[in-house]
Amino acid sequence: MHIQDSAVPDIQTDITSHPDSNGLCDVLVKKSMELGCEKAFVINTNTIVVARWVQLKCKYGCDEYGKKLTCPPHAPTHEEMKKILGEYNKALLLHGHLSWQMRYITAEIEKHAFSLGFYKAFGLGAGPCKLCENCETAAACVRTAEARPSMEACGIDVYQTARNHNLKIETLKNKLDEVNIYGLVLLE
Repeated sequence: MHIQDSAVPDIQTDITSHPDSNGLCDVLVKKSMELGCEKAFVINTNTIVVARWVQLKCKYGCDEYGKKLTCPPHAPTHEEMKKILGEYNKALLLHGHLSWQMRYITAEIEKHAFSLGFYKAFGLGAGPCKLCENCETAAACVRTAEARPSMEACGIDVYQTARNHNLKIETLKNKLDEVNIYGLVLLE
């Protein structure tokens, strides 16, 4: 159960040593690495930070706001995401360097996790969806098997969530700075 707690015990567990994995999480981390992730960890969902201000950055800072079905205002609100996280105990936090690659990886890991018995698996990528040249927001998504909202589109504070797990993430000062991208696959 998702419980907010200021003292967060055991916030990060390397996926390969997760005690109840029965080898299934080992399979997911291996697949994540094969697909291009730098790191993959099982985390407790109570370490995922959700805040209202995150969607403000989409609304007042992203050219894709309202233009993609995976972006606000079409994506789950921060309030909905808090409730959704309450239905999960763990997630796979993925680290990479390319947003298009992370969107692909989260969709693939979600499918793979489902096939392994994680029937509630759901992936959240990074950045706006780029699957279709023009997203028809007045109709249903035509690529529902692949399209997923990003963590930030749902109000997840990616910076604080990554920092809660001692992972590197900084604001970019110029285009030559290293980009650290994160994705999430909710597991249960």
